[in-house]
Amino acid sequence: MKVSNLITNDDIQNWENGDVITIKAGTGKGKSYFIKNNLYNIAKNENKKILMLIHRKNCVYQFEEEIHKDKKYDVIDIKTYQHLEHLYSRKKVFNFGKYDYIVCDEFHYFISDASFNKKTDISFNQLMKQKKQIKILMSATGDSVTDYINEHQITQTIDYEIPLDFSFVKTLTFYNKDETLNHFMQESIQRKERTIFFIKSAKKAYELYSKNQKNSLFNCSEANKNYYKFVDEEKINNLLKNESFDETALITTMAMDTGVNIVDKKLKHIVCDIEDIGVLIQCIGRKRITDKNDKINLYVKSVSNQRLGGMETQLLKKAEMAQYLSSFGTKDFIEEYYRENDQFNIVYDEITEDENKATKKINELMLYKIMCDQDDMSDMKRFGTYGFSKHVADILGFYNPTEGFQYRLIEEDINDRNLSLYLDSITGVKLYREEKEVMKETFKKNGLSARTLGINTLNGNIKDRKLPYIINTKNGKSYRDKNNQVKKEKSYWIVGKITFNEDCL
Repeated sequence: MKVSNLITNDDIQNWENGDVITIKAGTGKGKSYFIKNNLYNIAKNENKKILMLIHRKNCVYQFEEEIHKDKKYDVIDIKTYQHLEHLYSRKKVFNFGKYDYIVCDEFHYFISDASFNKKTDISFNQLMKQKKQIKILMSATGDSVTDYINEHQITQTIDYEIPLDFSFVKTLTFYNKDETLNHFMQESIQRKERTIFFIKSAKKAYELYSKNQKNSLFNCSEANKNYYKFVDEEKINNLLKNESFDETALITTMAMDTGVNIVDKKLKHIVCDIEDIGVLIQCIGRKRITDKNDKINLYVKSVSNQRLGGMETQLLKKAEMAQYLSSFGTKDFIEEYYRENDQFNIVYDEITEDENKATKKINELMLYKIMCDQDDMSDMKRFGTYGFSKHVADILGFYNPTEGFQYRLIEEDINDRNLSLYLDSITGVKLYREEKEVMKETFKKNGLSARTLGINTLNGNIKDRKLPYIINTKNGKSYRDKNNQVKKEKSYWIVGKITFNEDCL
C-alpha cells in the first residue's frame, strides 16, 4: 500500500485549519509523492500554498531537484527547520500566513535531534502555534513526537499508518570492535559488493575512509569543520541526483540518515555504528527496494549491558537539573544550583513577556527525548544478556517463539573461521607440551576465556562453536632404542575431524 491509497482526496478535503495530521510510513511508501502530487493538485486548484520543512541539507538538495524538475515550485516552498530556529533565536519572525499547508518531512527531527541540538523546540513550538494552517507530519519513526503532542494536549492528532516492513533485511549481524569496520570494507572490496557505513562519529568515519580512499566516498555534515573539507561535494551531489554511487563504499555520518534514497541492486550491505534505535531504522531505510529479491545484509555495532548501564546513568545525570526545576520552581532551583549552568542545555534562561524579567525554563523536547531513551533502556534490560542486540532483533523481526533470536555476532564468526583453519592445519599432528601451549594460546586469541584450558574445556568450546573437530589424548607407544632398551613415547594430543550428527549439535 502507498500513502496515496491510504489518504484519499476526500480525506484531504475534510481536514480543517489547525489539524495536525501524522503519516507513519517507511521508505518507498510514497510520502513525498503524496505531497508532490495529491496535495499539490488540490492546493493548486484552490490557489493555496504549501510550505515544506526539511531537516537535512542533503534532503533539501534532493527535494528541490525534484520540485524544479516537475515545475511545482509555484505551489511548494522549501525551508529547513534550522532556518526557523535561526530566525526566532534572533527575535525575527517567519511569515507562516501565506501558507495553507505546512508539511514537516521527517518530523522525528524534533525529538531525535534534541539529543544534540538545543533549538529543535524553537521550530516545534512555532509550528504548533500556527492555527490557520493544516500541518502534515511525515516520518517512519515519529511516534515519540506524536505521543508528545497528544500527551501534552497540544491537539489531538489525526493519524495514518502503513506498518513498517523490514523483510528486505536478509540477515542481521552484530559486531563489537571498531577494527571490524575495516574487515567489512575489505570483504566488500573483494566481493565487489557495495556497502553503506553509517557512523555516528565523524572522526571514526574519516579514519575508515582514510584507509580506503580508492574504494570509498566520504560524507559528513558541514558542521564537522575538521572533516567536511574531505567531502567531495560534486560526487555527493551526483549521488543525490542519481540516487546511487560508483564507489564500493559510502562512508557517512548521520548527515544522510534520512530523506536520501539509494536505488541500486548492487548495494548489498549496510553497516550502522548507531546507538539510537530510531536513527538506526532511518539509516537502513536509505535503501530503496526495487523488487522482492532486492535485499540487504545489516550489520550493527552492539552495545554491551555494561555500556547500557553507563548510558542510563548519564541520562539520569542529564535530566537531574531539569527535573529539579520542574519539581521545585525557579527560586529553589537557583538556591540549589547557585551560579551553576546546565551543561546539557536542557535548562535555559528566557526573558518574560514584559521583557523586564528573566526566568528559568526547560527544553521540554530535550527532556522528553531522555524519557524516550530511558524507556528504550528498560525494553533492552528486560531481555537480559545482550539486551541491545535482542531489542533490535525483536524490532526488525529477527525473533520468533519457536526458533528464538536469529542473529549472529561477527567476531564470533571470524574467530570460528580462524580456529577452524588452525585446527584443520594440525589435524593428525602429534601435539606435545610446546604444541599444546600454542594450541591454548590460539584458542585464547579466538575468543575462549577460561581459567583452565584442559582438553575437556577445549573440546567443549569446539562443540559450542559447532566445529567438526575433536582433540584426543593418546598414550605413547613402547619401543626399543638403538641399544635395545625399552622406551615409552610421551603422551600427546591429536586433532581429528568428525562428521556432525544430532547428538553433536
